[in-house]
This record gives sequence, structure tokens and C-alpha cells, in this order.
Amino acid sequence: MLYGCSAVQRVILAAAALVSLAVGALASDLTFLVVGDWGTGSNGQRKVAFQMGRTAEAIGAQFVVSTGDNFYPRGVRSVKDAQWKTKFENVYIAPALSIPWFAVLGNQDHSGNVKAQVDYSKRSSRWRMRATYYKHTETLVDGSLVDFFFLDSDAINNRWRRLIFGRGQVRWLERGLAASTARWKIVVGHHPVFSGRSRKETQSLAALLRPQFERHGVQIYLNGHNHALEHIVIGKVHYLTSGAGANPSKAARPGKGSRFVMGNRLGFMAARLAPGTAAIEFIDGEGASLYRASIPVDQ
Repeated sequence: MLYGCSAVQRVILAAAALVSLAVGALASDLTFLVVGDWGTGSNGQRKVAFQMGRTAEAIGAQFVVSTGDNFYPRGVRSVKDAQWKTKFENVYIAPALSIPWFAVLGNQDHSGNVKAQVDYSKRSSRWRMRATYYKHTETLVDGSLVDFFFLDSDAINNRWRRLIFGRGQVRWLERGLAASTARWKIVVGHHPVFSGRSRKETQSLAALLRPQFERHGVQIYLNGHNHALEHIVIGKVHYLTSGAGANPSKAARPGKGSRFVMGNRLGFMAARLAPGTAAIEFIDGEGASLYRASIPVDQ
């Protein structure tokens, strides 16, 4: 969408991206960033990290959601693994990013020591992964709640892991969503439930998770895995992919329910939640705004 833009146009678009979510926002709104598939230590990751810092400062981001594949190519070995410094602590160095990072596990992370990513929460002032799947709640200015359900989607998606670990997690999510009185219900996982790309895991996760989302009024599902930026609407649920944190993929195309899809571009997502609406924006590695949308709490 920015191909053919001049240098001046890119500067203007980048500036617009930094202020668009801030314009009209209240200080009491819930603001956060979403990034996935980032842990490479590459120049691409550092470019995204720089723009995330600028955006976090502009919108007053309160936390970051990581949609998994936090460390390539095989996760981490321990809480003392050097990758914690080279791919996380020494990359996201902007003061505005010294905020909580609520993370989920990706399939690459499962190739390493999963427990180490959970245990690092005890050593870090910002890394927050209290378990392989967990719930986090925020409160909006009017007292209404936002419930985030963070999943280990690899344990649900992988056929053999699902037999051992996934079924309990699916039941946990069902009980949590049914009991939630939150105005906003947001689920986070690594794998997409819907995508423009044809994937078997999309079909299996859709069969397991979509009925729960629709039955219990989930408005948003956040994921990575696909190295792209994508917005799909199926029924009343908005499926948002933010997986371009370091190595974007060219294999991105629209599919059923697509509102926006962008491959071959580094980027991340910024979000602002108010009691009645959520504003989301995809921003690329140059800081330019690629796409904006408004999601009503009730549809």
C-alpha cells in the first residue's frame, strides 16, 4: 500500500501513525501493542522495536502482547540463556517499552525449554508469563473489565500434545469465558483460527475455539504464526494477526472474511480500548500506518 511513495510521503505517513491512535484518546483508555514472531536478533527485529518504542511513547502504551515464537529457531535453553539479552532485553530498549510483556508460546518456543519462559517472569521486571496458559484482567475507567485469555495454542493445535495437554486447556477456556463478566473478552494464541493462507491448524483450531468465542461473546482473537498483518471478521469475532515482528512472509493473501492483509512488510499492531469501542492500527517497520479499524464492543 506504500509502494511508490516518495521519501516525503513516507515521513508524513509515519508521523500520522504515531498520532492517529492518540488523537481523541482519553488518558484512561487502555492502550497496548501487539507483536509476534520476533525473536531473531535480526536488523528487521530491531527496526520494528524502534518503531514500537516511538508508538508506545506516543499513545502511552501500558503493556505489550507477544503472540509467540519469541525465540528462534528453537526457543531458549534456560532462564540464563544469552538470547534473553540478545533477542529481548537488548533489543526493546526504548523506555516506553519498559512495561509488562504478556507473552504466549509459539511452536518455535516449544522446541526449547518451555518452563524457562514461564520462570523468567520471576527474574524480569517486564516479562509476564505466569503459566503456559493464563488469564489477565484490566479495568477500564467506567469500572468495566477487560479479560485476556492467553493460550498455548500449540498444545491445542498439535494432535499428540492435544491428547495430553490440550483438552484440559480447552475446558479451562470454556469455564473462564462462561464465568467472565467482562465487557471485553480477548483471547490470545500463537496460531491463527482463520487466515487467508490454507492451513490444517486453522481448521482444527476453528473447530475447537470458534464455537466458544461465539457462545461467550469474545470480540477479538489475537495471534501470530503467519508472518503477516491481517484482519479477518467471521461472525461477530475479529481475528487479528500480528506476526511480522522480524521476518515478514510474502505468502499472505485475502481469504474468507478478510478486511486487510499485508505480507512482505515488517510491522506490529497498536490498540486502544475504551468501554464502547476498540481502535486498532497496523504500523510497519518504517513507522507508517498501513491500516486502521474500529471494533465496537457490541455488534
